[in-house]
Amino acid sequence: MAHPIIFGTAGHIDHGKTTLTRALTGQDTDRLPEEKSRGISIDLGFAHFVLPSGRRAALIDVPGHERFVRNMVAGVHGIDAVLLVVAADEGVMPQTREHLDILQLLGVHHGLTVVTKADVVDSEWLDLVVETVREELSGTFLETAPLLVVDAISGRGMEALRQALDVLADQVEPKPQEGFPRLPVDRVFTVRGFGTVVTGTLVSGRLRVEDPVEIAPEGILSRVRGLEVHGEKVGEAVAGQRVAVNLAGVERSQLYRGQVVSRPGMMRGERVMVVDLSLLPSAPALAMNAPVHCHVGTAEGVGRLYFYDRNQAKGGERLFCEIRLESPLAVLRGDRFLIRSYSPITTIGGGRVVEVGVRHRRREARLLERLSELAQAKEDDLLFRLLEESPRPLSLQELSVAARVVEERVGGLLQGLPVWSDPDGKWWWAKARWAEWRERLVGTLRTYHAQHPLRMGMPKEQARAEMAPGWPVRAWSLALEAVPDVVQDREWLRWQGFEPAPRPEEVGYLEQLIERSRADGLHPRSASAWLEEVGAPPQIGPDLIDFLAASGRLVRLEEDLYLSREAWEQAVAIVREALRQQQAATTAELRERLGTNRKVAVSLLELMDAQHLTRRIGDRRVWSETREEALPGGAI
Repeated sequence: MAHPIIFGTAGHIDHGKTTLTRALTGQDTDRLPEEKSRGISIDLGFAHFVLPSGRRAALIDVPGHERFVRNMVAGVHGIDAVLLVVAADEGVMPQTREHLDILQLLGVHHGLTVVTKADVVDSEWLDLVVETVREELSGTFLETAPLLVVDAISGRGMEALRQALDVLADQVEPKPQEGFPRLPVDRVFTVRGFGTVVTGTLVSGRLRVEDPVEIAPEGILSRVRGLEVHGEKVGEAVAGQRVAVNLAGVERSQLYRGQVVSRPGMMRGERVMVVDLSLLPSAPALAMNAPVHCHVGTAEGVGRLYFYDRNQAKGGERLFCEIRLESPLAVLRGDRFLIRSYSPITTIGGGRVVEVGVRHRRREARLLERLSELAQAKEDDLLFRLLEESPRPLSLQELSVAARVVEERVGGLLQGLPVWSDPDGKWWWAKARWAEWRERLVGTLRTYHAQHPLRMGMPKEQARAEMAPGWPVRAWSLALEAVPDVVQDREWLRWQGFEPAPRPEEVGYLEQLIERSRADGLHPRSASAWLEEVGAPPQIGPDLIDFLAASGRLVRLEEDLYLSREAWEQAVAIVREALRQQQAATTAELRERLGTNRKVAVSLLELMDAQHLTRRIGDRRVWSETREEALPGGAI
């Protein structure tokens, strides 16, 4: 089956683009009342038709007036080939040149030229216009492309044009149909009984009915209720087609031209674009922080230019720089962009996006060299570079979005390269970065053990804050599992082989604390009081208590309240005997048996409940015969 093809028109106002579109497709693309009353195209027009071979094609008709270039740019971003239209009675005009500049800056490299209104001029004039047009096309992608002379009213040359379009369609490479879908929105409307509908050119991937989608840059979640291609309902749309998408749960007021419909989590709004910029020879000199209108896909925003190696850029120059946007745009690395001067508004340059969401400093080492390498990098080189530069492991999805590589191909492209990944191949990192991080983790744990020899290990959350700030939880967990010399013990991390042990100067404090806890029995004072009595330094006091609790010599009842192991065993024996004698007892009755105050009694009984030694039934407790009596020891 032939891949989809989308043609677009371009050219000066009143050169016959819409009339030509009508002659090719039988459809009038001027739909606005103002367009019909004024006789000019203001916004984008869309039509579809069948080529002589039977291949179905779409055609986007763009306005030619200089005031509506922004609409023209939104239309041509997704076309496969262009029909550059020049009227025989006027020849090449200012918008002919600007549209041609725009096409080249946006990377369009297939098309043909159509000289229209051939019947309104004599043959001598027509020959002169054709010659002038060829001269104008010299050095452009249309220099060697077909040039056809037609008259859409009389039909002159129209059949030859249709045949030429058929040939042109075979020369166009299909858009990538695998990977995540991207549909830049160029029109939004509502349909009674169906709700909100957006249209656009699906530039990559596939969309299916019932697919979950997200609308960037706002991150609006929705679902595909229905799809239409060429006016017909379909279950699936593929890259290269003009698509109408009926969205569920989204209001018309939430949507606008310039948004992008994609798979959830794959796109977001970006305020910084690092770009490879080519300025037209006609462009004025641009100072640092000069405001410009920036066009990406169907979106337009205002931004300021930030130069790395100069304070001014001149027409005809090519350079790396940043465009810092006032509002976020949905943009990816590799996207083509266009800039127009702020005032008066004229096209001055464009190029390709190298990075998004990153701000660089002028003095950054090897910046221009690195950006040059990045701009030319192949898919595997780019993926590896992303992993080398990342401060953490990256998921398949993150790599896919950043490199614009189909998610299913990422793992294969990275095979054989010096990379680390988890066993399932879902998270990746450069092996050198991974080894460096692992050594830092080990060093951090060893330092922590030296500073806190009484603790079971470093608290996981503290380790994560120091070693993996901002990491996704899954990336942190998998990275830990991949370090065999690190032991995960409940909420602690420790280096394998480490065992908590007191320093000589701490042994005496520990012995005194045990003596005081035994002396208090079932009438314990606070741990803080014990520490004050034995004169333990404040910086090690909590560690002393935690060490005794972890080793089972103290039993924690609640914050700052502990029992000696012997007192706990005594309490368990008292409660067991009481409940075996009278089957069930209230808290008050058990407190009386224990001979302690209410606070300690309640804490003791709740701990026994938690250990499944006792079980509450209403306001009474019974002994649990299903569990062997056990000491909480280090489990508390």
